Amino acid sequence: MLLVIDANVVFSSLISNSVCLRIFELNRLFRKFEFIAPEFLLFEIINRVDKILKFTKFTREEFEEVFSLIKEQIEIIPLEIFKEKIDEAKSLSPHFKDLPYFALALKFNCPILSGEKRFKKQDKVKVYSPREVLDMMLGKKE
Repeated sequence: MLLVIDANVVFSSLISNSVCLRIFELNRLFRKFEFIAPEFLLFEIINRVDKILKFTKFTREEFEEVFSLIKEQIEIIPLEIFKEKIDEAKSLSPHFKDLPYFALALKFNCPILSGEKRFKKQDKVKVYSPREVLDMMLGKKE
């Protein structure tokens, strides 16, 4: 299943041993999901590396190791591929910075994986929470 992955899922994976990190660990083994993200996701992460390091007490090497596990599973999609969906995404996205995720989901006609409850306040793009995706991965839900 193809899923657009939101930056908050990546952040959660980096800062705690959470459901989000478990998704990446299990997906590395079972390859149940294909993750895609707008290139904006890398910008969001890279701009917060110092904050992540301070919060987690990771060394830069530890951060790189965990981020590499995550990054290797995400195909980064350039804006050029989905920019024609940006206008349509404006009516769905709760915040300007989330536009690329909704536009990408519209372009590929696939759900978004996000912990943002506000994402579910629209009915055009299916949004799965990390718990729902983990349950699917473990065969508890389809």
